[in-house]
Amino acid sequence: MPAFHATVISPAGRRRTLRAEAADETQLRQRLRAQALWPLTIQPAAAEGKLARLRLPSREFIALLHQLELQVRAGVTADVAFGQLAEDAVGPARILLTTIHAEVAQGVPIHTACRRFGRQFPPHVAAIIAAGEASASLPQALRALAAHLTGADELRRTARRALIYPAIVLTVTGALVIFLLGGVVPKFAEIFGSLNLTLPALTRWLIAASEAVRAGWPGLAVAGICGVIAAWMATRSSRLQRMRDRTLLRVPLWGETLRCLATARFAAHTRLLLDAGVPVMEALTTGAELTGNAVLSAQLLRAREGVAAGRPLHAALVRPHSFPEFFTPALKAGETTGQLGAALQHIEDYAAARARDTLATALAWLEPALLAALTGIVGLIALSFFLPLFSLLSGVNAR
Repeated sequence: MPAFHATVISPAGRRRTLRAEAADETQLRQRLRAQALWPLTIQPAAAEGKLARLRLPSREFIALLHQLELQVRAGVTADVAFGQLAEDAVGPARILLTTIHAEVAQGVPIHTACRRFGRQFPPHVAAIIAAGEASASLPQALRALAAHLTGADELRRTARRALIYPAIVLTVTGALVIFLLGGVVPKFAEIFGSLNLTLPALTRWLIAASEAVRAGWPGLAVAGICGVIAAWMATRSSRLQRMRDRTLLRVPLWGETLRCLATARFAAHTRLLLDAGVPVMEALTTGAELTGNAVLSAQLLRAREGVAAGRPLHAALVRPHSFPEFFTPALKAGETTGQLGAALQHIEDYAAARARDTLATALAWLEPALLAALTGIVGLIALSFFLPLFSLLSGVNAR
């Protein structure tokens, strides 16, 4: 049974906040009034426990949405559809479908039952399902949601595949440098010391770096841990998030990729909510919060205030903003012609395609740059080894 947080006024005139379970808000409101409590606000409570943390793989969840959409479109009622899907499911999917089926069979709305799985059905996904139920267009809402999640999953997989090679090269380079400085260089330093050679500056610097690494590795470990903690804090602090995202947006190529990805996410979520019948202001707020970039999100939320005052979104965006150049003209064309949904679709497709192209360009430059850096580092270390040997051989030949 779904849980709700309610703020009520008692018969004595005191304000109270309580948590209660009910099939829906209407049933809870009637129950509270029967208890002589006057409800002021009723909101769905955050999901708790293992159900709230349950999450299916993207492809499995998308497949479930398609199967549910086909059954509902064919005229099968929602409770029967969930029951049939639960019979064929295994593992976490069976738990999810069985739980939703049990509540829907008792008359609970689908979106309310889905909210128990907070990670699998975040607020914007539940809002799309709720709008589909309210407008009697649940199959269309499920199909649009599945298409959106498919595109987002493909883009995410593309980015992950593209980052595998640079991550491997950086890891191998770091491990190689640590191995050389910590294990190989000290051996050569002992040999050079026993020969009483006058070492060139490059070799002396390398030996000094090796000694610093060997003596200061606890400090380096602490610095690494502090860096991880700082990165974690950056995800919790809104101020640090803005500083981080503002810095990343200025990085050549990579910043353009992040800008286009954030723009595509905003356009996709906003269009999906608008198509499902969610009010414009709520859709803009949710879309702004789901950009994944604190700088762009803040700019959109400020623009939302202008939209609330009656201005179009393209005019409410304060210049200079951080969105791509094509964003404002496309918005203007959609708003002036009454085709905002089509404009957002165009922005989503173009921004995603441009992000993929920019990412490919960045990787085309990054791969040779990483190889050059790896070659340079190993070459300098090798040269620092050979220079004293060349000096020794020159002295032997001179004799």
